[in-house]
Amino acid sequence: MRHPVRHRILQCHRWAGLSLGLIVVLIAVSGAGMVFRPQLDPVINRDQLRVSACHTRLPLDVLIAKAHAANPAGGALTYIRLYADANSVARIRFSDDKWVNLNPCSGAVLGQGHRYGGLFGTLALLHSFRFVANGELITGTVTLAFIILLILGGLLIWWSGARRSGRQSDFRPSFRAYPQQLHKTTALYASLILLTSALTGLPQAFDWCRNSIYLLTGSPLPAPVSQSIAATGAPRLPAEVIWQRALSLVPQATQAQLHYSGKPGDAIDISLLGPEAPHAQAFSYLTLDPYSGQVLRFTPYAKNSLGERIYLWALSVHYGWVGGLLGQLLLLIGALAVPVLAFTGISSYLRKRFKQPGNKKMLLRVSKKTVEAEGVCSFELVDPSGKALPPFSPGAHIDVYLRAGLVRQYSLCNNPRERQRYLIGVLRTPDSRGGSQAMHEDIEEGSLLEIGLPRNHFPIVAAAKRSLLIAGGIGVTPILSMAEQLANTDADFSMHYCSRSLQRTAFFKRINAAAYAQRVTFHFSDGVLSQRLNLQTLLADPDPATHLYVCGPAGFMDAVIDTAKKNGWCDERLHREYFAAGALSSGSDVEFHVKLASTGKIYHIAKDKTVLAALSEAGIPIPTMCQQGICGTCLTRVVNGEPDHRDSYLNQEDRMRNDVFLPCCSRAHSAMLVLDL
Repeated sequence: MRHPVRHRILQCHRWAGLSLGLIVVLIAVSGAGMVFRPQLDPVINRDQLRVSACHTRLPLDVLIAKAHAANPAGGALTYIRLYADANSVARIRFSDDKWVNLNPCSGAVLGQGHRYGGLFGTLALLHSFRFVANGELITGTVTLAFIILLILGGLLIWWSGARRSGRQSDFRPSFRAYPQQLHKTTALYASLILLTSALTGLPQAFDWCRNSIYLLTGSPLPAPVSQSIAATGAPRLPAEVIWQRALSLVPQATQAQLHYSGKPGDAIDISLLGPEAPHAQAFSYLTLDPYSGQVLRFTPYAKNSLGERIYLWALSVHYGWVGGLLGQLLLLIGALAVPVLAFTGISSYLRKRFKQPGNKKMLLRVSKKTVEAEGVCSFELVDPSGKALPPFSPGAHIDVYLRAGLVRQYSLCNNPRERQRYLIGVLRTPDSRGGSQAMHEDIEEGSLLEIGLPRNHFPIVAAAKRSLLIAGGIGVTPILSMAEQLANTDADFSMHYCSRSLQRTAFFKRINAAAYAQRVTFHFSDGVLSQRLNLQTLLADPDPATHLYVCGPAGFMDAVIDTAKKNGWCDERLHREYFAAGALSSGSDVEFHVKLASTGKIYHIAKDKTVLAALSEAGIPIPTMCQQGICGTCLTRVVNGEPDHRDSYLNQEDRMRNDVFLPCCSRAHSAMLVLDL
């Protein structure tokens, strides 16, 4: 049985992915696009971000004036960014959020653009949801849900499945082309990267998260921006003076940002990256009075509180600025894993949700019940309201739902052009498991039958130049529909119909009255030898343009197919459909185990029990109809292991691939079968 707590976690995990998945994918993909921004931005925007070697920079006040002249409507000065690299530009930003890039030696304006403009600016806008109010709260909330419900929830689901199965093989990767298995393996190996990236992004989204870091480490909360102590109206010091004062405290700074709040009484906050900084966010903080140059606060990186240093490390890890190229590659892999997880998760869910679209049912009325031959009745089914029925192709069958949960498949044997009725023929067999008995005894004209939509596992090949139809007994039903269709299109075909006697030949009068009657040859077991079917003669010298279709008792079909193959017919031109299970056993039954790919749980399959029955008892439902390996309703993907195919549904090519099997009858050659359930 399913574990209730685990099932609830699985449900939360699934619905969180379906509801938040698009936002998570947007955050991840935009983040992936920015991983290599430090290397790519100077290349893509080389004309704006790189200059010839500059060793004598103009005073900052001159650069500010030139930037203001280039953007006169920009408003108040807010940021100045400077780099020690001689090939880097000086960047100045105003309150309109536009950067002006200048050659620090000549003062030439190289270009300007919005903070969230260009390729990487747009990616940053999307990543942080700056295009909506309080976007950081959206990203933070989604990230928190991503951590709890998707990453930790997914790991808990995997761990509980592995723990319950007790098998260490769950640690081995399996990137097979099955969405569920790929989803699990990708999540398992990317989870540490994703968890690290998500956790290090939270302090930027939530003040409470950042403050929690300080409180947990016993660090004081960050101080607010200091106020100037100078009298209002006093002239501000030149920017160059402020900058030189900063350099006196952090000589040879490799990077600096001067922040002007725009309010007359506010101090200037400066972040400086020293030459010995351990990472790209290891800033020293300096606050200066803009009027006197007095140091209001100076905290070298090494003197920052533990909480602040953890926060700055988190920033660097989140941006991929720790670990060099390897760190960036790991972050990229983690980010790109998210769309893979979204695709495999959604496709796996949809495939399970809509796995059996053909199970839609219709309620039809039996308008006519006719005795067609000894032991054979035909049933004409129509819509009670007179509506046209869904179309079908020759060789199609329908599922008929009978008493006590019985479901049986019967081929449609009327002309496929007919839309007002379905016609089926049913042979009453002495060894009936209840289906034919119910049809003959319980169903009368006027009865209502619940049926499924037509399905076709026995189609005719439209491109065939010639068709040879062979029917044995009640196997004539799909063959009749084929003959009608071939006659409709004036195709070249012949039909051979074998039965025990004339009295047991269903639809004899109908065939004799048909336009294609001259194409049909009858063969009766109780007739003279000369009119009995001679397979060796019929199937000798095969025509490469002819396709053979056979339906009837299993032994009859085996004889036809075996003779055809001995005479050189290739498998591609041989088609058959079983009405009852043949000799399904391929050897003595042995015990084996079945493992579900979705949960990792393992089930024991006893010698005397089918996989279908064992899983059903464990609360794992698998849609089924015939339970004989004929209809293909329970067809299930095999992720790993070697099935012992005992069905009459799969062809030889399907069996050789060993990637699907029918759990209603087939077993396993290997000790374990891993199923995509």
